[in-house]
Amino acid sequence: MRRCPYLEQLYKERRGPIRVYHFDCHVDHRSKRRIALRESPPICVRCFEDCHLYREERQREDGIIQRYTD
Repeated sequence: MRRCPYLEQLYKERRGPIRVYHFDCHVDHRSKRRIALRESPPICVRCFEDCHLYREERQREDGIIQRYTD
């Protein structure tokens, strides 16, 4: 399973039938949590290419790299 390169930490808690996912994003420097009734990890693990934070940071880094290669 591929994970977002900007994902710093991810862990899952089980509280009865509920799963609580805690994850930290390096891009916005915030801790987040997601509550689900079944196995449904956050977007950082499922499909990180759809995350707006990932796209913005990737575009910024690509701009820096392109500036140095031109």
